Amino acid sequence: MNSQKILVVSLLILAGIVRAAAGEETFLFRKPTPVAIRSEVDRALAADWKRNGIAVPCEASDSVLVRRLHLALAGRLPTPDEARAYVNSTAPDKYEALVGTLLDSDNFVDYWTMLWSDTLRVKSEFPINLWPNAVYGYQRRIRRFLKENEPYDRFARALLTSAGSNFRVPEANFFRATADRTPRGIAGVVALTFLGSRLEKWPTPEREKFIALFEPVAFKSTKEWKEEIVYWRETPDNSDPRTAAADAVLSHPDFARALVNRIWFRFFGRGIVHEADDLRPDNLPVNPELLELLAREFRESGYDFRLLCRTIAESAACRAASGNGDALAGRHFAAFAIRRLPAEVLDDAIRDLTGAPGDYSSVIPEPFTFIPADARTVTLADGSISSSFLILFGRPARDSGKLSERSDLITDKQRLQLFNSGELYRKLGKLAQREDLKSLPLPSRVEELYWLFYSRPPTGRELTTIWLDSERSKKKWRFLQDLSWILLNSKEFLHQH
Repeated sequence: MNSQKILVVSLLILAGIVRAAAGEETFLFRKPTPVAIRSEVDRALAADWKRNGIAVPCEASDSVLVRRLHLALAGRLPTPDEARAYVNSTAPDKYEALVGTLLDSDNFVDYWTMLWSDTLRVKSEFPINLWPNAVYGYQRRIRRFLKENEPYDRFARALLTSAGSNFRVPEANFFRATADRTPRGIAGVVALTFLGSRLEKWPTPEREKFIALFEPVAFKSTKEWKEEIVYWRETPDNSDPRTAAADAVLSHPDFARALVNRIWFRFFGRGIVHEADDLRPDNLPVNPELLELLAREFRESGYDFRLLCRTIAESAACRAASGNGDALAGRHFAAFAIRRLPAEVLDDAIRDLTGAPGDYSSVIPEPFTFIPADARTVTLADGSISSSFLILFGRPARDSGKLSERSDLITDKQRLQLFNSGELYRKLGKLAQREDLKSLPLPSRVEELYWLFYSRPPTGRELTTIWLDSERSKKKWRFLQDLSWILLNSKEFLHQH
């Protein structure tokens, strides 16, 4: 071994996974004790596990949980200080306290605004064609719903009864945000968005009756470029068609179920009904009692969206250790699903680590394509503004509002990008210049990298796989860069688990 080189000697598989010793796995990823059954939701889960012969899962380790909650609720990795504070805390209610802190954060609002913007098709260009000034008003309206924790039924009614200029009445963009503005097309968007179902699969009499509710919706242009007025034609009986349409949707038995199922999907990558926006009588929920319980509690809370997120985040399913390959346990939420970070979250994570700003492009004219260097990718308002990285990693086009538009699968092209990108490797070289790293001795910097990437310290086995030459070397500066590249390419970093 050349004494003038610094070597990283690691047992790695092709994906770049740093393997922990088998004896340390429990400490790393799961606790030896089963997850506690505390709430009605937990009891509904446990009863389903018992019916299906599934053991109560072990609870995930603290380092896994602190990372999981930050990703699920705030769309970002915890800082090393945040992760260490949680792992080292002995407070009995630290999990619930962290959930509350994250729910009250601006990061929660930013991240869930992005997810709601996917559902509500916030995009300026083809095929939605809202145009930028309408997009920004629409996205700010969604953000206000989340920031103020506006009751979900009130927010839905505001969208369903909207009328006026799409530039001046943000809610009016709900009706414009579809390529098919016929009554059938609008009804299909309403059914998908608020009832979690595909209108084309409804029985014909129900479908035609529902379409008729939106026949009064009409559009007219103004003298201002791209501005349109949404209005409702009068009905023969002079009744209010907007109220009738909104009442029909909000009183539908699937109104609460659809939202609960969609948000459950956002946490676990799978709905209680799967696919999560395809509710129908012949597509049964895997746990009917759980779905009905969550829907009832959501209605009784006054459609409190933040409370719904808290309920799911504090459930036994969200505290369970990640999947071990048992498909049955995964379907019944007895194992937390392992899946790749969303494109925007991964982009932000790399930028947070390296300090390198994002790079976006769009066909939209200036000034709407200008994004401040310190803006997070999850805060991009317009689905038309993107980057080659976001496209490669499955950011949704926001053309249909279907959950399937977003892909969190890992592909060969993504692996090649992460393994071979010179730009990414150069960005990782900036890690050594971080203020929290450059003043530390090298062993401490190695440990800090693990907290940065994994929200945990390295294990003894991992440390023994890293050998540093004790002599001075011209290439010593590359060690942290190479180790960072290995950590970034690992499954533990790239995936929620």
